[in-house]
Order: sequence, then structure tokens, then C-alpha cells
Amino acid sequence: MASNNDDVSPGAGLNCDLEEIFGGLAQPELERLTIDAIREYRASVALAETARLERLAAESDKNCCPERRAELQRIHQHAETEHRARQLVLNNLVDRLGYVPNVPTR
Repeated sequence: MASNNDDVSPGAGLNCDLEEIFGGLAQPELERLTIDAIREYRASVALAETARLERLAAESDKNCCPERRAELQRIHQHAETEHRARQLVLNNLVDRLGYVPNVPTR
């Protein structure tokens, strides 16, 4: 009988891929990687918010052409997608580490 993959959670494949990537890391390496991921996640949040604000400003600007509005919409969607992807990876790293590490200021 053939297996129906519709019953498998969409995150199952991602978790297997992340296990392959992060599974063999020692705790110090995992902590450093998690700290880097936290910094990158914070930067992606800021970028997504900036893109959102630029899109909103263009939408309220009657002098802004439709092409520019569409471009800003695409930029915002891309920033949001990147932000969510980083969040998934960060959540996986924190789960593996077992705690949220302190992130030193630079």
C-alpha cells in the first residue's frame, strides 16, 4: 500500500533538514550560532518594519506612482518572508540549545 504524504506535517521535512545541519554541533558552537541567529533575526525585524513603513507611506502619498507602490509591496513581502524564515531557524536553535543565550552588545 502506498503512503499518503498528506498526513505528514509540513514542518517535518524542515525539522529533518535542520537536524542534519545542526544535529552534530557541540553546545559552544550551537550557542555561538544561536547568538548570531538572534542578531540576524533582530536585523530582519528592523528591515521588515522599515519596508512596511515605506510601503504605508507610499500608499498614502497621492504622488507615488503605482509601479513604486508595487515595488515597495514586493520589498515588504520579501522582508516579511525572510523574517519568518529566520524566526523558524532561530526557534529551532533555541529549542536545541534549551535556553535563550545572552547576546553581548557589540
